[in-house]
Amino acid sequence: MYLTELSLCNFRNYERLHLEPDAGLNLITGENAQGKTNLLEAIYLLATGRALRAGKDDELIRWNAEEATVQAHIYREQSLDVRVQVILSRAQPRVVKVDGQTYRAATALGQFNVVVFSAIDLEVVRGQPADRRRYLDVEISMLSPAYARALMGYRRALEQRNRLLKGIREGGGTVTPSIIDLLEAWDEQLVRYGSGVIVARERFICALRPLACAAHAELSEGREQLDIRYAPAIEEAQGEREQVAERFRQQLRKMREEEIRRGTTLAGPQRDDLLLLVDGKEARTYASQGQQRTVMLSLKQAEFELTLQERQEPPVVLLDDVMSDLDDLRRSQLLRMTLRGAQAFITATSAEAFPRQILAVARTYRVQNGRLEVVQ
Repeated sequence: MYLTELSLCNFRNYERLHLEPDAGLNLITGENAQGKTNLLEAIYLLATGRALRAGKDDELIRWNAEEATVQAHIYREQSLDVRVQVILSRAQPRVVKVDGQTYRAATALGQFNVVVFSAIDLEVVRGQPADRRRYLDVEISMLSPAYARALMGYRRALEQRNRLLKGIREGGGTVTPSIIDLLEAWDEQLVRYGSGVIVARERFICALRPLACAAHAELSEGREQLDIRYAPAIEEAQGEREQVAERFRQQLRKMREEEIRRGTTLAGPQRDDLLLLVDGKEARTYASQGQQRTVMLSLKQAEFELTLQERQEPPVVLLDDVMSDLDDLRRSQLLRMTLRGAQAFITATSAEAFPRQILAVARTYRVQNGRLEVVQ
């Protein structure tokens, strides 16, 4: 899969851009704050429905504009080509279109896959559990739109249940039979959607683990061992969906009194974590910065391999100004993904960090103040 066209209108610092990128390597050079990352963010938004850098839709719209549009035509080897469009507005909710038809964001996901590596991604290793949950949600949603729908249903139910619990607490903690009935109804909604989220996360990590461990062993030249473990907030949340649902239901009953006292939901996948261990120790706490980069790079290579297995074609690779931070071994490993038939968009302040064999096959662009021109 690869982008044959990319069009931007009032997105970030781009007033207008129409790009027909190379199906292979696209190297985007330029000074900082000129629009290199913004270009990658547009592609990421189309694939995931999210901004590469956290923020509201308003922040993606060009200054003094009321609306922004991002659109791409995607060639797919295993299915029909598709045109994906995202319309952002300061006054209205975003609109997502696939081949001209409007869809809910979760339904439109999975049209194409990306693997992105940027400095922000290191927060998956060294950041908070919320960073790792966000990572899981993005990666699984690209492979399974059904997961995105379950996640959306879970978040809606969680919001309503928390509102109810907060109301009970503010009302002095009085629980009537009607309130219990209402609470149990929201419990079942949490269980219905949440069990699907938990099972999907477990299966994704099981599929990712051997690929990431093999990549890490190669990157560390056999000196370190990576392990990835799912840490669900539900006790013993393993097995088939029905079993997970029952454990979730039991956990909610067990914690009901404490949840009423605190006014919030204490059990569920909103409290999950992903454990990343190097030689048995948590990378977040004990790994050096170099080791953390190796862990993240191993995850990215594993994402690439898993997408290739699931989709039978490589994802689009986005590398945002990371080449200068890597040593020769890790740089060559990262570039290896781009030489396996994947379309790649790589940003850098200059082309000097790239070997000649890469520059010989890359289409190089220069970006300045939101304007892109071909260098070679």
